[in-house]
Amino acid sequence: MSTTAILVTIYFLLLIGWGFYNYVKKQKSGHNSLEEQFIGDRSYTTGPLMASLVAIWGSNYTLIAAAESGFTSGISGVIWYGLGIVIPLFLFSWPLNIPARIRELHPKGLTFIEIIGKRYDEKSRLAALVILFISNILFIISIVLATGIVLKSLLDIDLSTAIIIGGGVMIIYTALSGFDALIYGRIFQLALAGSAVAVAIILSVNAFSLPELINKVSANSGEMLNAVKWGPTEMLDFCIASVGFVFGSPILYQIAFSGKNDKVVTRAFRLFPLAWAPFAVGTAIMGMVAFLLYPGIKGQDAAMTLVANLFPEWAAVLFFLGALALVFSTADGAINNLASIVIFDIYQKHSNKEMTPKKASILSMTTQVSLGVIGMIGALNFGDGVLALLVLNGTVNIPFIFVIVLGLYWKRTHPTAAFWSMIIGITSVIVLYFGFNQSIYTNFIGIVTSIVILVVGSLLLTKKDTDYISLTARNVSKEGDGVA
Repeated sequence: MSTTAILVTIYFLLLIGWGFYNYVKKQKSGHNSLEEQFIGDRSYTTGPLMASLVAIWGSNYTLIAAAESGFTSGISGVIWYGLGIVIPLFLFSWPLNIPARIRELHPKGLTFIEIIGKRYDEKSRLAALVILFISNILFIISIVLATGIVLKSLLDIDLSTAIIIGGGVMIIYTALSGFDALIYGRIFQLALAGSAVAVAIILSVNAFSLPELINKVSANSGEMLNAVKWGPTEMLDFCIASVGFVFGSPILYQIAFSGKNDKVVTRAFRLFPLAWAPFAVGTAIMGMVAFLLYPGIKGQDAAMTLVANLFPEWAAVLFFLGALALVFSTADGAINNLASIVIFDIYQKHSNKEMTPKKASILSMTTQVSLGVIGMIGALNFGDGVLALLVLNGTVNIPFIFVIVLGLYWKRTHPTAAFWSMIIGITSVIVLYFGFNQSIYTNFIGIVTSIVILVVGSLLLTKKDTDYISLTARNVSKEGDGVA
């Protein structure tokens, strides 16, 4: 067995061992309720929350998708990929402060779907549940695919085998670990990944002497230095999808509910984009370097090919392990979160049975294993790149953007209008995306359609239903005065 394979095996065993240790610890303590499995004890401070957010957000969004954008679009990819993700994160956490707002609306909340149900009604909750389930299955598929891409480059094996091995370890680790173990495990994962990316950026820049780098960039200036090469409409399309991706990301809501208080949650979310941005910019630059050296490869393989062929063995192994660390952090977050939605928003809605800690643990593990297997099957059969999957995931989430924002800040937002905004919004983006060859206007039309229906419908319905506004205000005030 090669040194690289031994190191990967040790890394996998450490993950599984950490999960198993915490699983046994929970079983012995008797504190193993369903809520603790998916939200912990709600006592996490700024440091663990921010580390968890960056580790979750820095995997296939960054080490693969950002590098792909730099490879295919040059400096345009570096600039617009970073801005396309960072700006929605700032909107989410600074002027709107969605994390604090949802905690006011529903202080003991667990899932994104609960927020929709609390603010609107049952039919809106069900519509959101269906849309979110579809988008997050796509998300899990993209993560398993990213795991396979990294492991394929690291061990020099075919992609299908890499998906099965990486996906299998990912499922075991996530199913064994509760929320508390995942939160603190991500601190280690982020430290490993941060070291790997720092070394990778230095080595990528040092791949050329300065004159050689200038000559190569100048020779490819039309490809590399065009700030709008990605194309204005494509960039707008990506930015809108990114807003949907952020505002419809249930992992962010789950982490917001797990914080100790509003102050630490707000601070963690506001520092989060600043801590994440260097990962995206750095790996997008790696994608540009990969284009200069290996223009014939696939964009999604840019970072991995560059590292495998350019870096010394120790640095390559470090980078790949760091990449795996970030991908696994995203994977455990996505699977754990979607499992919480399946259990709390589907299973428990239709079951009044009290659950023992043992049954809660079995249900949690079974659900997470099932979702992981679905992700593996999807990754083995999905032909598009990781970036395409992420954009599709964001596109599906577009109807959530203003349902959340206006629902939290505008008391006249009506449940019926919210329901039809989501239904017609998702129908329009699906028809345009699949029916018209993934039209670049899909996201723009989707967001305009959903907001027009939501605003006009709410104005008309609240005008007819004059008691609705006062009823909404009274209901929300009981939970903490969450709607202005």
